[in-house]
Amino acid sequence: MFYNALARKGKLGDTDEDDIISVVALHNNMNEKTWQKVLEWEKVLCANSATLPKLLRFQGRPSDLSPKAAFKHYVLGHPMPYDRHDWTVLRADGTTVRYVIDYYHDDTKARDEASSALPELSDAEATPSLLVDVRPALDSPVQLYNRVLAMPYARRVADTTPFEPLPMRPTETMRSQVSESVQVWESIQATARKKFQEPENEEAERLSSKDAKKLAASFSKMLKECRTEQHAIDHCESEKECSKASVDLTICMAKIVCPIQHQALVKTVMNDDESVTEEESEAKVEAILAAVHDCVVLKTGQQRAAKEQYPHMFTNKQ
Repeated sequence: MFYNALARKGKLGDTDEDDIISVVALHNNMNEKTWQKVLEWEKVLCANSATLPKLLRFQGRPSDLSPKAAFKHYVLGHPMPYDRHDWTVLRADGTTVRYVIDYYHDDTKARDEASSALPELSDAEATPSLLVDVRPALDSPVQLYNRVLAMPYARRVADTTPFEPLPMRPTETMRSQVSESVQVWESIQATARKKFQEPENEEAERLSSKDAKKLAASFSKMLKECRTEQHAIDHCESEKECSKASVDLTICMAKIVCPIQHQALVKTVMNDDESVTEEESEAKVEAILAAVHDCVVLKTGQQRAAKEQYPHMFTNKQ
């Protein structure tokens, strides 16, 4: 799914489909690192709440420079961020708060080990070169108070939080990377301008014969290995029975056409971490099941397109 999204946006460059496993692992690790930083803020700002907040929505804004990032760059000589997100969280009392996240890269902290390309989801130390600057957006005077007084007090006086903000001023090694960060920023701006001037073509692009052949092989294998699940779908009677059969078939299909999502699902289901509550575990499984379903739907759509473009590669049953 990630690979196809990059392809649609023209951002693949020299990236091969096999590289996406590493890209997704890094992406997920960064999301988890960001969420932990958000939770550190929330535990200070909502110390009396026993219920953790939930991520309500998020928005990528890579071409928008936040006021803090602009100040750090133009006044203090800090490198530009390579990305920006806005995350909105929903608290237990029903209120929402928006967080601004700037992502920076410090090339001098990059690790050379092969394992660094496939970091574990919750390993906060796995990607030291990828820096996250998380803080509540200044959408109200309350958030200004939280940033100027509440968090600094919790850190320096009460010592009730492990939160460590990124330094405002760059290190000497970071200063040496300003020029490169500006080039990346200008490239992001150019891409944004091009997208604005030339709306993305929503028509399906023609698949290569190589991709079509791979899809044909995958779906042929799927038809053979998922016969039991398909039979259950064809002969289910009650709504509950049909629902279960549908999930079983989706998971069986994902094992073949969406192996990354399938592996993530198996790993989550088999996880026996006692520190994770049953509610949190169920939420994770539900989220991954949704990703599995979306991937299977996407691959099925690609299979249909491939069959229309290269009918000789497919049997009638496919």
